Amino acid sequence: MPTIDVSLSELCSLIGTDMTVSELDHRLELVKAELKRGASDEELRVELQDTNRPDLWCIEGIARQIRFRIEQTRDWRDDYGFFERHAALAGRIEVDASVEKVRPYVAGFVARGWAVDDAGLRAFIQAQETLCRNYGRKRASLAIGIYDGASIEFPVTYRGVPMDSPESAFVPLPPAGELPEDVPAARWKEAWTPAEILRDHPTGREYRAAVPGDVAPMLTDARGEVLSFPPIINSASLGRVVVGMEELFVEVTGTTLDQVLLAANILAANMKDRGAEILPVSTRYAYDTPRGRDVIAPHPLNEKRVLALPLERFRTLLGDPAISPEEVASALRAYGLDVRSESDHLRVEAPPYRADYLHEVDAVEDYAISRGYETFTARMPEEFTVGRLQPMTELVDRARDRMIGYGFEEAISNILTAPRMLRAALNITDEFSGVPGIHGGRLVRIANVMNENYASVRDWVLPSLLEVESHSAGAVYPHYIFEAGEVAVVDDAAALGSRTEHRIGALLAHEKATFTEAQAFLHLLLAHLGVDGAGLEAVEHPSFLPGRVAVVRVPGQVNPVGLLGELHPEVLAGDEGFGIRVPCAAFELALAPFAD
Repeated sequence: MPTIDVSLSELCSLIGTDMTVSELDHRLELVKAELKRGASDEELRVELQDTNRPDLWCIEGIARQIRFRIEQTRDWRDDYGFFERHAALAGRIEVDASVEKVRPYVAGFVARGWAVDDAGLRAFIQAQETLCRNYGRKRASLAIGIYDGASIEFPVTYRGVPMDSPESAFVPLPPAGELPEDVPAARWKEAWTPAEILRDHPTGREYRAAVPGDVAPMLTDARGEVLSFPPIINSASLGRVVVGMEELFVEVTGTTLDQVLLAANILAANMKDRGAEILPVSTRYAYDTPRGRDVIAPHPLNEKRVLALPLERFRTLLGDPAISPEEVASALRAYGLDVRSESDHLRVEAPPYRADYLHEVDAVEDYAISRGYETFTARMPEEFTVGRLQPMTELVDRARDRMIGYGFEEAISNILTAPRMLRAALNITDEFSGVPGIHGGRLVRIANVMNENYASVRDWVLPSLLEVESHSAGAVYPHYIFEAGEVAVVDDAAALGSRTEHRIGALLAHEKATFTEAQAFLHLLLAHLGVDGAGLEAVEHPSFLPGRVAVVRVPGQVNPVGLLGELHPEVLAGDEGFGIRVPCAAFELALAPFAD
């Protein structure tokens, strides 16, 4: 969960009222956060528990939510009307077609009239890092830049440039703190190509996985001055922000447009809370986007933040038949939401720095938080039961213990991922119909998805292991990793059209990783699980080398129960692949056929 550092005095200043640490601890219930004491009662740490509210992952967001509850009747449009009433454009970003397949989206705005102070700059940097790390998957899908707006000449151009071309070189910001000893001091005043930054700059080394191809995204102003090489590093000229500046240009780049726009909205609201005037910037694309070719930020994101639901949903889900529409409207308005009665429904609208209103329960939860859980009557359980582990859980634990005993390290990954990671990255096209019992041609997709990186439920474990391996190049080889987890498989006969399966997958990565080595571990695991008569059957699969892939069959099962093979070079290091530079072999096994 995101954890941020806050100053009590600064937080109180943003809220508009003084409070003690104890009072703050109570108020943090409004943002589903837990107070972690810091070095003193002034410097505190706050752990956020809500992964759906990135607007709360900063001191301004926490203060904003508490301020709404204290003032109760304040309309968010009073402070953040710029989302719906755009002023004259401060500038334009021209997007070249060369970034469409690299990092296709960018949004920006200008903040003017707030003299940057030390506390505000530190808060922005912390919000930037937290959003990029947690919401942007370590900059892979979202990155943020801040610049000296007074020195930029619009329009800004966003384009792709060759990684190693001298014409794309610029002087980057040096790393914070002590300079690395392996780079001469004079080098920090010289121009670097993007390829040199990824190879030699500490920030480039840390985030190079976020730029997997041979084209570097680049932001330049109308004079050709470089702003940055997103998502890696700003230039040392326009990208250096210091205390006292009164005009800033903020941009967000990424792989999902609405994710980029939401991040820009959050940062715009934060800077408005600091006293800045927010001026919009238009982005003009050379290609079609989900919101057209001309997109203005900050953006209202209208369809992402409105719910209509009957009052009865509040009563049913919260177990309180006495809830009235007046109570709901009052509590939700005190939580910073707009509420209107429409026939037999309540229309609840969240501000544009939120995009988490996907289901009726989201509005019900906000009402419960604003009203206070302590106001609901407690009900004790009426029955006593003694539980035990399900047989499948015991089987998964036994398989997990065996793999650890073989010397494998366990990985734990999200079951939600990008559709690309399950198909294109694995060299799988629409023509491939899948492997019965292992994975099919169709994916289980998420409705009303907020982030393309979590748009599908994985239908096999191997892509997750490859993603882990793609970030492990710095570890000493050989690599032996595994994961025992769930997948979702399309099944038209099952409830909601899919079923959940338990799988175990293993990946071997080193210079001599082979089918034979993976097969040895597979048969060892099957033997320890008490499986007799298992055999292999050769198949063709685009993720694996021809002639080096097979399915696993066991007596009594119509469909294969596993897959084994050596990974195809296109999967490992192709344009759509994982950037892995060593041979890999892997197997995946469905565990349900072996449950008691």
